[in-house]
Parts: sequence; C-alpha cells; structure tokens
Amino acid sequence: MPSDWSRSWEVDRLVSGQLSFDGEVALASMPRLQDRIAAAGAGSMVARARLSFGKEHGADVAWIRVTAEVPLRCERCMGLVGWPVRTEATLALAADLSSADAAPAGLEPVLAEQGRVVLRDLVEEELLLALPLVARHDDAVQCATGAAAGRFEGTAASAAEEEITQKPFAQLKDLLRQR
Repeated sequence: MPSDWSRSWEVDRLVSGQLSFDGEVALASMPRLQDRIAAAGAGSMVARARLSFGKEHGADVAWIRVTAEVPLRCERCMGLVGWPVRTEATLALAADLSSADAAPAGLEPVLAEQGRVVLRDLVEEELLLALPLVARHDDAVQCATGAAAGRFEGTAASAAEEEITQKPFAQLKDLLRQR
C-alpha cells in the first residue's frame, strides 16, 4: 500500500512488476471531487481502493475497484445524502491519444501522459464517473422528514418564514368572482 497516493508512477514499472495496491484515499485529497461533495464531514471520509496492473489483449491495463460513501447535497431538500459508490473497471493505460483510440474493446482508455499515472487520480476519476448528475434522496419522504426534524442545515423553515411566503395568484379567485 503506498503511503502517498498522489505519487506519480511509471506505467512500465507498474505493469512489468504486476504491482497491486490496496488502501484508503481521503476524499479531501481529491481536488476535482471537491466541487461535487458536501463540505460537512468530507474531511474524514475515505474511499477504499484496490488497483492491480498488468497486460490484457496486449495493452497495459489497470484493474480498479473503488468503494466509498460520498457525502453529497440533496438537490431536493439541500440536506446531506450519503451516496454509496461501488465500482469496478478495467482501464487501458495509453501513452497518447492515438494509443487511447486503439484501446481494445471493453477497456476504458485512460491517458497516462509521459508514461506516468497518479493512483489517486485513477481513484478520483472512478468516483466522479459513479456520482449522479443530480443528487437527491431516493424517497421524497426522506427529504420531508429530514427537513421537518431540522437534521439538515438550512432546510428547516421557521414558522415566520412560512407565513411570509407570497402567493401572487391567491387573490385572483376573488377577483374573478367579482366579475
């Protein structure tokens, strides 16, 4: 298990040695993931990853398995929703775009610029691909229950805020009756 998942590795060394890595990667260490995850509690969250390297169909490949519980913001209630990620993929490590285009069928091409990869980046990419475009609780009742109980910050509306809610067409019914 590498102590530093952000280290750049030579693809040839990984593949020829058929190296494997198993460990945890902090979600906070993944820069592209930061815009997607909810800030609350993300600092202590980790993704469990297993990467193995070798050859398949003549191509340099990485077999990757990632599991995590990613904290996202529900777009329905703005509360926290833990999104379970369990993904496996076989990646073709390509040195350039032409090699990526020539990747064998069934392998997902990944560009390994200058013949190097960063393990954390491979894990982060798999997480990003597994996340939904719009996060929300599976059931709308979960949103209503969470908001009513005040468990999610910023979602529990006070009675005064509910009274101020404007209803622009509320008096339209009375106007139509007068005609």
